[in-house]
Amino acid sequence: MNTIGGKIQSQYLLKIKKIVDSDNNGDKFIIRRRPKNIEFMREYGLNDEDIKDIIRGLSVDDCFSGPEKDRDPQYQGWIFKFDPIFEDTKLYIKIRIENTEKSVCLSVHEFGKYDEVN
Repeated sequence: MNTIGGKIQSQYLLKIKKIVDSDNNGDKFIIRRRPKNIEFMREYGLNDEDIKDIIRGLSVDDCFSGPEKDRDPQYQGWIFKFDPIFEDTKLYIKIRIENTEKSVCLSVHEFGKYDEVN
C-alpha cells in the first residue's frame, strides 16, 4: 500500500466502513435487491447485517479496482470493486460511494459467476 492509489483506496475503504457502521436499516447503506445478490444471500443464508460484516472485514488488499466513476451518468460517486474470501469462496463486491454519508452495494456474489468483473 505504498502507492498513492493504495492510500486513496484505504481512505475510501475507511469511508465505506464508517457509512456501514452508521447505517440504520438502510438509511445510509443500501444493498441492491438484484436477483444475483438475493440468490447469493439465500444460498449462504445471509442477511443485510451479514453483508455489512463482510464489508467491515474488507482490507485494501481486497480492492482490485477503484476509484472509478460510475458508468451510469445518472449516478454520482465512485465505484470500488473487491474480491475477498468468504467461507473459502472468492466474492465479487461492487460498492458505490455516493457521498460522505451514503453508499450502495451494487453487487455481492461469487466471483466470476457473472460477467461483470471489469
